[in-house]
Amino acid sequence: MIVPKVVSAQVSSSNYQSNEFFFGTGGDVEVSSPNYKAQGSAGALGVGQFSSTNYQAFSGFLTPNEPFLEFGLDTSVVNLGTLDTTTAKTGNASFHVRAYIDSGYTVKTMSQPPSMTSGASYTLTAMSLGASSPGTEQFGINLVANTSPVSFGNDPSPQPNSTFATGQAAAGYGTANNFKYTVGDTVAQTAGSGWGLTNYTVSYIANISVLTPAGSYTMIHDLVAVATY
Repeated sequence: MIVPKVVSAQVSSSNYQSNEFFFGTGGDVEVSSPNYKAQGSAGALGVGQFSSTNYQAFSGFLTPNEPFLEFGLDTSVVNLGTLDTTTAKTGNASFHVRAYIDSGYTVKTMSQPPSMTSGASYTLTAMSLGASSPGTEQFGINLVANTSPVSFGNDPSPQPNSTFATGQAAAGYGTANNFKYTVGDTVAQTAGSGWGLTNYTVSYIANISVLTPAGSYTMIHDLVAVATY
């Protein structure tokens, strides 16, 4: 028989300290064998996040008290193909951010636009917020689903839904069919606390003019996730 336990989270005195709490029928934080390891619970009476102006709590059996921030790139290469003056070129890349017990996070873009890899030193013109215009030299991104110049990209996808995660595209990068690029801009952020996992898709667009120098262009795109505690 499993006996229900009632303890307090991060309660301490001069002699004792309790770092976790649990109300329910039971569970185990470390179920293991030579090849597998798991955590499990049975019959938790309440799960989820609760907050006020000054306090925040996470309910459920599996609620470690260590904060963390995880950032992962899920696409390694984006090839926009051969640019021309008549058709916009597009591409997608995906990344995810997972966080726990923080007050939010931001994702910033830190790289210059695509530059020539040989010959003259030249960088494509970064866009102010606006639509694609073939024949005009442009480079921009957003983090939402688009229908123009073609259907590409996806809206941020909190997992399993927005009840559990609050990631969203930042201002300037969250309007369909409009693109922008400024080094150092915040491109994604949380709408509230930064817990949970959100999948993001970066939509890239590039156009050239008749005056854009011919050559190979490349961009090593550095994205930086920063949590607030």
